[in-house]
Amino acid sequence: MKKKFLSLLLLPLVLTSCGSKGLSFAEIKQKVDSLSSELKYPYYRVIGTLDFNNEVIEVDATFDKTPSNETLVPYARYNEGFKNSKLDKTDNVILYGLSSRSYWLRAPLRITKDNFYVVDENGEENKTCAHYIIEHIITSYQGEKGAINPPSSVMTYELAGDEGFAFVGNNVHTQCNIDNYPYYPDPAAHPELDPDGIGWDEENPLPCFDNRINAKVNVRLEYNKDGWLIKEQLSSIDYNYNVSSASQVALAAVYSYTFGS
Repeated sequence: MKKKFLSLLLLPLVLTSCGSKGLSFAEIKQKVDSLSSELKYPYYRVIGTLDFNNEVIEVDATFDKTPSNETLVPYARYNEGFKNSKLDKTDNVILYGLSSRSYWLRAPLRITKDNFYVVDENGEENKTCAHYIIEHIITSYQGEKGAINPPSSVMTYELAGDEGFAFVGNNVHTQCNIDNYPYYPDPAAHPELDPDGIGWDEENPLPCFDNRINAKVNVRLEYNKDGWLIKEQLSSIDYNYNVSSASQVALAAVYSYTFGS
């Protein structure tokens, strides 16, 4: 029987989203190119559910702490990321604080014309741009040895909601990490995760538990008309919330933002 950590049953509601008109890459890029890149640092709230390893875990958290440059601050409000010379020897890779990533899948919280699709002087896509990160989440196992690669194992683009847009993978085979299982790595909130008082390793900010999935799934990341993430969801093919099984996985989260000083 599943262990239910909270009573809010968000999954059955969020995972029933319907699709919309498909877009080409050129069309989605044209839409993103119209988005503002004005710097904003909103507080935000995450309400979500995770069904993983036969446990149901739910979150209702407000990210309102002050983010610090070159420091990962648990529950910090949004920041666009930073370069950390201690970790990045080439100075080409932007390292994002956890406040700049979605709660479960580490998708970009914000997409702008500047961070969506970036190529280097050789025409290769930068691995820190939003498009690359999202595509890796959705189709990271594509082409790997032993992968199940049906023709549908690709990322597609859709219109969504009130002039928003979405990145979608239907029946894709992916390998990715699920963050914050079972807790957000905040030593102040969960000292039991660090009984020896060693502290959280900022050079390797990974959860303390096995959180890797290798599965065929449906996945959707939805952004509003201003480029802010409003919904993330992933579920095993034929996922059934009423079935207790460690072999299936589903997650969902919705986001709301408060802009201001």
